[in-house]
Amino acid sequence: MEETVSSGILEEKIFVAVGKNVWKNTSNLLWALENSEGNRICILHIHQPSPTIPVLGTRFEASTADEELVRAYRGKETVKTDKILQEYLSICLKKGVQAEKLCFAMDSIEKGILEMIQQHKIRKLVMGAAADKHYSMKMEDLRSKKASFVCEQAPATCQIQFTCKGNLIHTREARMDEVRALSALLSEFQRLGLPQISTNTLQEVASLDGQNDKGSSSSCQSAGTLSHPGRSEDSINEVQEEPNDSSSQVFPCSGMGLNMINFLINYTKLWQKLTVQNHEHRE
Repeated sequence: MEETVSSGILEEKIFVAVGKNVWKNTSNLLWALENSEGNRICILHIHQPSPTIPVLGTRFEASTADEELVRAYRGKETVKTDKILQEYLSICLKKGVQAEKLCFAMDSIEKGILEMIQQHKIRKLVMGAAADKHYSMKMEDLRSKKASFVCEQAPATCQIQFTCKGNLIHTREARMDEVRALSALLSEFQRLGLPQISTNTLQEVASLDGQNDKGSSSSCQSAGTLSHPGRSEDSINEVQEEPNDSSSQVFPCSGMGLNMINFLINYTKLWQKLTVQNHEHRE
């Protein structure tokens, strides 16, 4: 169940995630309308199909119920969902905005939002940080598990504004500089025709660079600590101090030219930077 939007300039369109209870989402929609700065608005709704179907006063699992009954009930759900979306569109019209709608059916709302961000290349999204009843003047964090999940997992190219009771709580800015830099490095990776590189290889190359440049040794260790949650720096040092048995191990940079090694070092440093940023967002 998906209603597609026009294939216009999506980066100039603000997608507003809304739920099935219109009165609980109106304040956040109004905030988006008031702060759209002339950008187009698209109502985004993730419909959760009911896992059970009512039959003769009781409910049965949809997977075991008669197909005709399930199809008929899904049709009723579609009609009900369309009425909900029309209510949101009416709110927009009252504010002088002719909005679009995008509906997608999925069992998980947060995963459905991520799917729509990826499919429609959404660059701007507004969604709730928590239910309005949780709002306070000092509120700064995301109290919704759905909001936290989307904030952590959404592509870096998407700016997400989290609101509550018509107030902006948190903005996760799009990190376009890092995305462009990573894209350029990946293009260079393909141009050089390098073999697939594992995370361990990248860390070993970074530590090799640290031996040549003492100033970067501490940052390389930080990257190692972040990429192995639950492992202390001591455990990492123990691995690094293990004797090298040339008969059983192969030096990862064996056969690589200087340009190739420099590329790997730059790749690792960018990967480390993105890891630190993601770590800070989660805190």
